[in-house]
Amino acid sequence: MKTLKHISITLILLLSFTANASTGTTRYVSLSGSNTAPFLTLSTAANTFQAAINASSNGDLILVENGTYTLTTFISITKSITLRSINGPNNVIIDGNGVTKCFEINNFTAIVDGFTIMNGYNPSGFGGGVNIKNGGLVQNCIIKENQARDGGGIAIDDSGAIMNSIIMNNLASDNGVSGYGGGVRLLNGGEARNCLITENVSVKYGGGVNIWNAGNVFNCTITKNSAPNGAGIRTRNNSMIKNTIIYYNTGGVNWEVNGIGYQYYNCATTPALGSSYSTDCITNIPAFINITSGSEDYHLQSGSACIDAGYNLSWMNTSFDLDGNNRIFNSIVDMGCYEFNTPTIIDTDGDGIPDDEDDFPNDPGKAFINNFPASGYGSLGFEDLWPGTGDYDFNDIIVDYRFVTITNASNKVVKINGTFVVKASGAYLRNGFGFNLPNANISLISGLNISGYDLREGFITLNSNGTESGQSKPTIIVFDDVFNLLTHPGIGTGVNTENWAPFVPYDTLTITMTPSTLNYTMNDFSMETWNPFIIVNHERGKEVHLINYPPTDLVNQSFFGTWEDNSNPSQGKYYRSLNGLPWAINITEPFEWPREKIEIGWAYFHFIEWAQSSGATYPDWYKNYPGYRNNGNLYHPNNP
Repeated sequence: MKTLKHISITLILLLSFTANASTGTTRYVSLSGSNTAPFLTLSTAANTFQAAINASSNGDLILVENGTYTLTTFISITKSITLRSINGPNNVIIDGNGVTKCFEINNFTAIVDGFTIMNGYNPSGFGGGVNIKNGGLVQNCIIKENQARDGGGIAIDDSGAIMNSIIMNNLASDNGVSGYGGGVRLLNGGEARNCLITENVSVKYGGGVNIWNAGNVFNCTITKNSAPNGAGIRTRNNSMIKNTIIYYNTGGVNWEVNGIGYQYYNCATTPALGSSYSTDCITNIPAFINITSGSEDYHLQSGSACIDAGYNLSWMNTSFDLDGNNRIFNSIVDMGCYEFNTPTIIDTDGDGIPDDEDDFPNDPGKAFINNFPASGYGSLGFEDLWPGTGDYDFNDIIVDYRFVTITNASNKVVKINGTFVVKASGAYLRNGFGFNLPNANISLISGLNISGYDLREGFITLNSNGTESGQSKPTIIVFDDVFNLLTHPGIGTGVNTENWAPFVPYDTLTITMTPSTLNYTMNDFSMETWNPFIIVNHERGKEVHLINYPPTDLVNQSFFGTWEDNSNPSQGKYYRSLNGLPWAINITEPFEWPREKIEIGWAYFHFIEWAQSSGATYPDWYKNYPGYRNNGNLYHPNNP
């Protein structure tokens, strides 16, 4: 089945048809309900539609939870009730499973609202998806891939309506030579309004719509259907078609008429309709946005002859098109199911970005917020005894991070705020923390003004703009001594690494990076390739980075290849142990770190496999899944 782009159903309140919806009891249907009558809550919901319908009285509302409801026999509605999905047609599917039609409705004020109705099968009768016998309304639905002899998608016998729905890929066929209305069949009355009727097939009459004795089609788009007689629509006797586009149908001509009494008003089709039964109709192409197979978009382009070319009807004043927009825009209704409108663009600050797209609608110098990571915080954990492995508990420095890049209407960077939450220091060593931007524009070394750092110990030398001097890449030192941020509680090793020791509140630093000119884009910073590191115990040349991340220009190269370190700078291998393990980790969500002296492999059972496979195995090693970790070996404040 083809997918129509840009097509969705908006749940629309049609007041004139829903007056009964709130006068009775609300009942529920859910696949996970306990099926306990009278089905008054989701937890006690009926598991089938029919059970809830049978328990209902006139005026009741039945709400249906998400899921696919597979039928063995059709759903019968003979009461004045409203059956409505909770979350719309994309979330609630009624599946005839190729064995039965899906709905039979026979009550003038019954309403079916907001479902996907599919795979109905009724080759010897009326309605593959829905059969409305004498009264009832189906709205806000997607009716697709059904089959019946009369009305592959929906058949209306005497009265009733299908509104604001998509009717597509249905078949009218008795598995022989008869078929009447691939999408819609109107027998002795009924109405289709504000519907997209597309890619339906009838083996005989009316690929999109077939009207036998009477029926109305208002503001529908009937396109890419197929039948040998009336590829788009076949009308007979007392048929009224208004404001409807009938175009690009195949297998026969777009339309066909038979009998007496049919009338077309303000429609777009080709060839031209006969003058004796048409008024103000046109043959102009409708100028849809896209008719390419697989990418269809049946909204109207600006300048379409179908815009403001319809005939206003009284119901349109309180009605909506298939998108949920007002049915009339600019005083005269358009042809087709979608109303063309040019919404009023509000741009309070005049920067060219509409307020509804502008994160700073009152500031002309700022427009967009860009987050890295995309949501929440990432987390870093370091082991500080490199080039030795030490206790390998990865709690010597724990820092959560988040970067917020603010750009203007021209997508130039205004500033970047880096927020760093310092959570733990599981060491006797007075470690610092910083990062560089290895793929950034080199001019940012001098073209970037830095503020917000905490440097008190005197061993870091800065350029006048706040970047670290002596570096060939923009390098920012966030803090030079964690002891100045997290005060030792007086007992235990380090800070926030022993469950029995007092908890020390986290400290948060915000580094602000402000370009000296508005000439840089986000690509000039390449924040997603940032290179974080710690500086061990005030020794500037002793850095610990993520595995295979290169050091800064100020590192002491003599550490590489000593003790357990297996770095080989000539091969681009850094901070990798003899066993292929790292000294630093970076995950995209807050990290629960091991307790002091607890090796990370004792807390996270798949960490070693992940590290030694270079991330190919168990990329989710840090998740709290069964068999993944020993929570007793993780730090939880005041939970010894």
